[in-house]
Amino acid sequence: MAMQTNLSKKDKMTIAIVLFIALVFVISWFLIRPTISAALNIEDKIEQERLTEKEYKEKILYLTSAEALYGKAVDDLNESTADYYEMMDSSEIDRMVTSYVLNSGLFSESLIIKMPEDTVDESPYLYATGSDTAAPSSDTAADTADSDGLLAPYSNARYNTTSTKSSGVKCVSLTLVVTGSRKACQALIDDICTKKAVRITGFSWEKVDMIEEIDPVTGVTSLRDPGTARLRIDVNLYMADVADYESAVSEAVNDAVAEAEG
Repeated sequence: MAMQTNLSKKDKMTIAIVLFIALVFVISWFLIRPTISAALNIEDKIEQERLTEKEYKEKILYLTSAEALYGKAVDDLNESTADYYEMMDSSEIDRMVTSYVLNSGLFSESLIIKMPEDTVDESPYLYATGSDTAAPSSDTAADTADSDGLLAPYSNARYNTTSTKSSGVKCVSLTLVVTGSRKACQALIDDICTKKAVRITGFSWEKVDMIEEIDPVTGVTSLRDPGTARLRIDVNLYMADVADYESAVSEAVNDAVAEAEG
């Protein structure tokens, strides 16, 4: 028995149109959805690429700033250690000091060398007024401002340093006894004072033995002043072995930049 409805012809037409529209929508949705999803994925990828590009640009900027800051630190390190002696063993120091004494017109009676076991640990001279311990100059302040404050932590750490333990510098203690004219001995002291990598820690004039002379006629023995002086001097000799940090960091930065740009 067929189902009968009370729908009018107009209602049936309306239902047919709605169903048709729904069918078109469903078909269109399944056809268009992949395209829409692909477009959304492309947009997400574009946004991700933009973020990645921004990140790489920031990395390059930070690397450039870090390279400049590191370059200044390396320059300061090289400048502060330029006057130090290269690393030597005790035999090399012995030859250098003995040659220096002889060239000064003196005779080396003895030389005691105490080699260091670790880096030197010394405090700055309390009343020093040099650039190493003075407050930052106006030029330094200008440099700090120009670099947007990047140098501030470095400068503060540098000027507030109270020990040389981490400097890599080693100190050799020398005790030297020389004889010769008093003028030559004094000239030796004066010359050592001009050497930035050597510091006199003490010195003293010691008694020189008199020379016995026997008169060939009378046989009488007398003592004569030899006319020489004996100087005992204690010094600290500073050595440093500074690596080529500048070349190492430049290579590392170039590799990092190339990787970021690639």
